[in-house]
Amino acid sequence: MAIIGDTTIYTVLPLYVGLVGISLSDAGILMGINRVVRLITNSVFGYLFDFGNQKKLFAASLFIGGISHILFGFFSGFTILFIARILWGIAWSGIIIGGTSILIEETAVENRGKLVGFHYFWISVGHILGSVFGGFLSDKIGFQATMAVNGFIALAGAFFVLVFLPNVETHKKEKISFANFRKNYSVKLDLTLLLYAAILGTSRFVFAFVASLISILTKEKISPFIVFIGISTLTGLIGGAKATIETCLNPVIGFIADKFKNRLYVVVTVILFGVAGLFVVTLAPPYMTLLGLLLCTVPTGSINVLVRTLVGDHTAEKNNKSRSIGFVFTVGDLASAIGPIFAFRLLNYISLDTIYRCLSVIFIALVAAIIVFIYKEKPNPASR
Repeated sequence: MAIIGDTTIYTVLPLYVGLVGISLSDAGILMGINRVVRLITNSVFGYLFDFGNQKKLFAASLFIGGISHILFGFFSGFTILFIARILWGIAWSGIIIGGTSILIEETAVENRGKLVGFHYFWISVGHILGSVFGGFLSDKIGFQATMAVNGFIALAGAFFVLVFLPNVETHKKEKISFANFRKNYSVKLDLTLLLYAAILGTSRFVFAFVASLISILTKEKISPFIVFIGISTLTGLIGGAKATIETCLNPVIGFIADKFKNRLYVVVTVILFGVAGLFVVTLAPPYMTLLGLLLCTVPTGSINVLVRTLVGDHTAEKNNKSRSIGFVFTVGDLASAIGPIFAFRLLNYISLDTIYRCLSVIFIALVAAIIVFIYKEKPNPASR
């Protein structure tokens, strides 16, 4: 319910820049500043959810998210919309870290993967609704009215949390204070947590490339052979199909991961699908490019679920689970932010096919690192 408004902004804001009194370059800033904010707020919310009332913090995050969307509905101009996107960055840190922390508290190792997958399924549904419902409604009633509707939907989600979500017992003895924050905001890193952060960061970096270049890939390798559909429409159809497949994969991968004593073997398997997909994309016939993109949906629809589950397993009995989640997500957010920058710069020097082959090599290196970790560290199978 909260993510619909954010996805609507990414989908249609560039079409309405004149209406809300900004330029296209301003729109780019607005669509990126929330991710920069999360590099700071992820750690803050990690601390807050470790030591505070998780139910109230989660509801407050949803409320802030709703307000950020409503500001788009009733105000124009770069300054106020910039503030709104900062609020959304704060809200999303609380929503994703809070939701994951609550799931870790309320699940066991036997069902954590399935329920994390189910949770991410609904996040993905929100993304799809934001694209489809947000675009359709913007045409019918206008962008600002649509954003107001999205904001009130998010506020309704905050209300549901306050009324229906049970209190989450976290057994914290220390109260939130500035002194306690200075002492405890950081997380003690170990090799396992660093590996999980590397898995998420590498996958986010690679698929930020894929997402950024998909329109160029469509133009160069697919559109010349499918001339009866416009490039924008074709790109949208491909993106929509990928998102739908990824959404359906989320609960399936979570269920499969629960069946393995060591979930890292599932991680290796889905990354190898990505290696194959990135290589197949570079092959000449357009149907091979489409097949490659299809194969790439396996890791893009799985890594978030698997990493969240692994971090949950690793920290379930510790008192720093939320801060650990915040650290891992910060690495992922940073990778997502720098991926597109590298993608378009590299296009000036090397071909599209070479970029995709290099990305497959990066994934191969990640697989090698995971396999070395499995056999060197020998994690306890009972704790997964």
